[in-house]
Amino acid sequence: MRSSIKKSMPKSQKKRPSPVVQNADRPLVPEPLADVLRQAHEGLLALSVRIGLQTLQQLMASEVDALAGPKGHHNPERTAVRHGVEEGYVYVGDRRVPVTHPRVRAVTGEEVPLETYHAFQDPTLVTQAALERMLFGLASRQQHHADPGLNAALDAFPSKSTVSRRFVRATRQALETFLARRLDTHTWVVLMVDGIHVGGHLVVVALGIDRDGGKQILGLADGATENSAVVKSLLTDLVDRGFAVPEGALAVIDGAKALAKALREVFGDTMAIQRCTVHKQRNVLDHVADSDQARVRQRLRKAYQEPTAKEALKALSALAAELEHDYPQAAKSLREGMEETVTVQRLELPGTLRRSLATTNALESVNGQFRTHAKNVKRWSNGDQVLRWLAAASLFIEDRLHRLTGYRDLPVLQKQLRGMVNGGERLVGSAAS
Repeated sequence: MRSSIKKSMPKSQKKRPSPVVQNADRPLVPEPLADVLRQAHEGLLALSVRIGLQTLQQLMASEVDALAGPKGHHNPERTAVRHGVEEGYVYVGDRRVPVTHPRVRAVTGEEVPLETYHAFQDPTLVTQAALERMLFGLASRQQHHADPGLNAALDAFPSKSTVSRRFVRATRQALETFLARRLDTHTWVVLMVDGIHVGGHLVVVALGIDRDGGKQILGLADGATENSAVVKSLLTDLVDRGFAVPEGALAVIDGAKALAKALREVFGDTMAIQRCTVHKQRNVLDHVADSDQARVRQRLRKAYQEPTAKEALKALSALAAELEHDYPQAAKSLREGMEETVTVQRLELPGTLRRSLATTNALESVNGQFRTHAKNVKRWSNGDQVLRWLAAASLFIEDRLHRLTGYRDLPVLQKQLRGMVNGGERLVGSAAS
């Protein structure tokens, strides 16, 4: 009933807002705000830049008042005096913008730096901004399109060469930071090592997994997993930075013999080795005709799904014997390091954790993110550039890495490894069987 009465009410009887009475001696909108509104058509970001620069001038003026006292009020006890103005610059976004800044001198004649002015001259944030943009797919030649509102507010944007120099500086700093990080703040349970091809270079990547399932990219080396010297140098660097596994750890690697050899030389019997079953299947199938690949792949997968190492080895040995006649190279590839492909069964790990640690898929996921960050690079000049890119990307990727699938069962792995170490049983190679 009330709604019908309301609808039938004449428009003249509806409540209207009271008219705003404007004082003849004062504008409805304060003049500074009116000036701001007149600039609003240029865009919100451009407006923000102008407001930011005006605020900076106010902050510098307040700092000068704090140092030299209010202007026009002589103070015989003051320790600093105003000394005119000077042309300078500050960074807004990733642009270097000219500004006029006040100067202050001590009564003894020394220049007194303005903290506000120098804070906005710091190029670190600019370098970081360039780094983030290029890592996330914006090429240096596209940087001036990143902030169209900012371009409208400023007269110039950084050139491609300027952005490139900033990026080189940022990635070099990232590489230095990455290679200097201490690794003794975690209890490491798993070490994954694999290679990634970037720009014609093969880079060895080491990924660590701690007892809580957290992942961290530990090291990079320009070389191949087939090169024992390269891998050993990488592993030695990890040890020098604090990577230690006194109670044992599991290394999950591709099928390279040199990688397994380097692990044994650096860590001895404290490192169990699990060869990636995906790499093993790939290597075997490379020697099998297309017509037989589906059958052999199914047999391999079924063997690696066996619950115990004994059953898995029995199935794999039977398959190798069958392959011997038609595909001797496939049989040889399968037998090479075969016992190291069932280490997760030998350690009697629960199903989900066993599947996670039977392959280097966790590291392959990281390598996929590396490729995403590097896809816009048109020309790789050298290995140093590749390492700088990957080190910088590592520092961004790590914050987005999820914990290992099945991480809640990592105490089971720790217990098994600890028992093997304390019991004197070898963890590496076929002797672990």
